[in-house]
Amino acid sequence: MDFLGLGYENLLICLLSIVAGGFMRGFLGFGAALVIVPTLSFTLPPVVAVAILVIIEIPTILYLVPTSIRDSNLKTVIPMLIGIIVAVPVGTAVLVEVNPAKMKLVISFTLLMTVALLASGWRIKGVVGKAVMSGSGLVGGFIQGAAGMGGPPLVTALMSLPDNASTTRGNIVIALSSMSLINFAALLVYGQFSDDVLTFGIISAPIYVLSNYLGAQFFRQQGNEHFRRAALIALALIAIVTIYTNLS
Repeated sequence: MDFLGLGYENLLICLLSIVAGGFMRGFLGFGAALVIVPTLSFTLPPVVAVAILVIIEIPTILYLVPTSIRDSNLKTVIPMLIGIIVAVPVGTAVLVEVNPAKMKLVISFTLLMTVALLASGWRIKGVVGKAVMSGSGLVGGFIQGAAGMGGPPLVTALMSLPDNASTTRGNIVIALSSMSLINFAALLVYGQFSDDVLTFGIISAPIYVLSNYLGAQFFRQQGNEHFRRAALIALALIAIVTIYTNLS
């Protein structure tokens, strides 16, 4: 079998990573990219891994955005979106042009730093104004374009605001969804969606959505902090193995 240059075993690993990422997204509300991009990058070029991620995110975006617009505070999100619009294409240019082996290391180190940030529970101190929102959009947008994992800087900034839970969730959904769509457009401009990539993404999208749903159901029934801790440990191991593989 020669689909995306993968044999059956590697294809199965890719699909399992999408299942795991979708489940984590449903359970924790984030984390799909942190699993999917590094794992797919074991066997595929990083730009292909990011392209697949943004394709499978589209059904989730279409489902979440309409209700989230009503809950969000667009005055808060717009400065962040400006930063994202500027930075995602720049990051995408880096992803497309830089040697894939080097990009795998960049993705792995980015993942390790992200795990450390999430594990620390750090929040921005002081006033979170337009400058901070724009800056987080620039940082997150660049990381998204270059490594497909730009969510944590945006989420950290938005969760540092004194908004209620509903508004915070709406802001996060709008920011992350916009970032994914801009990432999709940038990759489209660079011609990174081959027939195989599109086919794999379309086939994988229902699997991703289903695993997302199962993760959300598991959280409602048996949600606990142990799963979050285990997920962060698993992400750190993925990053370390990827770094070791590419440096050895």
